[in-house]
This record gives sequence, structure tokens and C-alpha cells, in this order.
Amino acid sequence: MNLTGYEKEHRDLLRKIAPECMVLLKSDGSFPLGKAGDIALYGNGARYTIKGGTGSGDVNVRSLSTVEEALKNAGFTVTTVGWLDAYDKCRKEAEEIFQNNKREVVAQKGIAGLFESFGAVMPEPEYEFPILKEGDTAVYILARISGEGSDRQDIKGDFRLSDTEIRDIQKINSLYDKFLLVLNVGGVVDLSPVVAAVRNILLLSQPGMMVGESFADVLLGKAYPSGKLSSTWAAYEDYCPKGVFGGLDDNRYREGIYVGYRYFDSIGKEPLFPFGFGMGYTSFALTPGELKAEGSRIFFLVHVENIGKTAGKEVVQLYIAIPEGRLNQPTKVLAAFCKTRELLEEEGQDVELCFDVKDLASYDERTKSAVLEAGDYTLWLGTDSRNVEVCGIICISEMVIVKKFIDAGGKPDFEDWKPEESVKMEVR
Repeated sequence: MNLTGYEKEHRDLLRKIAPECMVLLKSDGSFPLGKAGDIALYGNGARYTIKGGTGSGDVNVRSLSTVEEALKNAGFTVTTVGWLDAYDKCRKEAEEIFQNNKREVVAQKGIAGLFESFGAVMPEPEYEFPILKEGDTAVYILARISGEGSDRQDIKGDFRLSDTEIRDIQKINSLYDKFLLVLNVGGVVDLSPVVAAVRNILLLSQPGMMVGESFADVLLGKAYPSGKLSSTWAAYEDYCPKGVFGGLDDNRYREGIYVGYRYFDSIGKEPLFPFGFGMGYTSFALTPGELKAEGSRIFFLVHVENIGKTAGKEVVQLYIAIPEGRLNQPTKVLAAFCKTRELLEEEGQDVELCFDVKDLASYDERTKSAVLEAGDYTLWLGTDSRNVEVCGIICISEMVIVKKFIDAGGKPDFEDWKPEESVKMEVR
């Protein structure tokens, strides 16, 4: 396919920036690889690689390389073609059954069945193919599609891993000297059955049409992942039980402010991977600097130094513990973050974190206002929502009304949930 100059520039740029969005979740130092060679490739995402979500989360492209194609183009020899061919056949059979079932639902329920089946996603089928050691290095690409009109389901093969995936991932992890689990997903998957055993995990995400080539670059060390999690990864049962989602007619968001890390941090529950988490091939040290105010805006200087042996980038994160007076508050909220440029070994950079105190205001139903309650607002600096240390305190002597509202929506028929007792962070 002949591409225009603009298209080539676009592809090159996307290939370059996609690793910035990838998140390294676990590493034992086996990756990246020094050079291309034999590689055992498994998983539904190897040939059915997902570039983006459904609905408005997707775009039409003129070319797309799967992970398998991109690895071959990068010089790898895929040793598991037989396994991938067997999966092809199994998937096609499962898709035919799935589509027939959707047609039956529409035939029985009419327009209601059409809405019910719209955006429905086929769960991963169960299968059993032989897994033999075919080299020293293996990669398993686990893919999930979701997006507009395609909500996730709490079933095996969707939000949860299928029995087949659990069995195969565990076996491949124990069979091969080097093993990398790659998550080609747009949202959380419950990794609790395999996360303890698997040595290397990369969240590839769904970064667009150069997803295959970008992954090959990361696998070979031509690029490195430097992203951070924008959600909390945990076992399904550990999320706030008050959340209700996916209703066709109505939903009541009973969990209130306790969404994601605000819930986990406030009740002291340990997730698999916390909000803001992301490893690298190097490590960094943060040194708090000057804290100053200009009106309601706060500026905080932080020195970041690469103390590892390879180049990398770090995302510095600032959280605020809002004093809990008359209004209920989570343990802490993200107020600002900043990503460094690429830092070489022993290189440092001063970054400035900035936020407006007014953005920390909470809605007071009694006064119909956004307010800042009086008290000490403690600043916590770190690299994810759990790995933080106190770095300053902002004191507000009396309650401040930030904005007045008009009550035009009426009262809901439920009360927002809140924990009986929130975990309080200790100032160190």
C-alpha cells in the first residue's frame, strides 16, 4: 500500500509515542530482549490484536499489523504457528455460535432483543491445545474489546480470565525461561488468579494502528514503557460493592465519591496494582523543593533524579488529604502530576507541579455551594497513590465558599455510601 508523506509521518509519530502509554506492571529483568530470535507466541491477541475500542473509541485505518506480523517484520521467528492456527479455528467456530445466538434473541424479543444484543461481545471460548516448550522465550497476548455500547461483563472470558487462559498462562510461565504476559486491553481485567506467579506483565493497552510495531520496539529495547495506570487494578470482588452499572434504563451511583483509588485508599484495601502505578527499566529519587502560593494557585518544585542504570521517564504525582469536617472526604485525591523528559543515568530535572486550591472544593448540599472547609490540607508526593510521603501542608483558617449553585435537579431517592470509618494517613 502506497502511503502519503503525511501518513508516514503520522505512523512514525504514533510508533514513537505509543510506548509512553504502555505500563510495565511486573519485571524480573528478563526483558527487553537483546535481539530478535525464536519466540513462542500465544493468546487471542497475537493474531486478533486490538488497536482501539468500540464505537467512538475506534477509527478506520488503511493498515494495521497484528503482534504476530509485527514481530515477524522485526526479525523474530514465531515457533507456535500450530497453536495459533488451532486458535483461529476454535475462534471462528465460537463466533458462528455467538452470532446465531444473537439472531435468536432478536427473533424472540424483537426491538428489545436488538438493543440487548447491540454491542454484545463474545466471551473468550474455552479450548485445550498442546503447549510444548518451543524455545526459551514466550509471550502471551491477552486481548479484550470494549468501548461505547460494549460494556464489560463480570463473566469468564471478559472481565475475568477464562479457565483456559488461567491454565495456559500458568503453564507457559513455568515452562519457559523468559515469559511476558501482555495485556492488549482497554480496561481492567481481573488478574488475581495469575498475578502472583507471572514474572513479567506489560499493559500494552490499545494505542492505535502501530500497536504491533510499537510493541516490537519495546520488546527489543528500542523503546521503553513509561506510562502509569489511570485506574486501580484489583480482583472483581474487591471493588466497591455499592457500584451499579450497565442498566439500560437507569443507574444509581450509590458509591458516591468512593470511586477507584478513593475507595481502596479510604478503606485500606490493597489492590493488585494501585492507581498511578507503573514501573520502568530504571529507578528515580524525588526531592521536594519550594512550595509557594500565588492567589489560589499552588506551585510545588520537585527535583527528579535517575538513580538507575538506563534512561527513562518518571511521572511525579501530588495528592491532597482534604480535612474532613462536616463533609465526607476520601483519604486523598490527585491534585497534580507531571512527566519528566527522558533522563539519562544520574541525570536530574526540576519539575513544577501546579494546582488551584479551588479545584479541591466539595459540594455542600445544605448550602448548595462548592466549599473549602477549614483545616490542614496535607500534600503527599510520590509515584502512585500508595507510594507517597508528606511534603507540605496548606492551612485554610475558615470555610471558603468557592461557588454558589441553583438547585434544579431535585433530591435522589438514595443516600451516597460512605465507609463507617475511613483510613487516616499518618504524617511522616
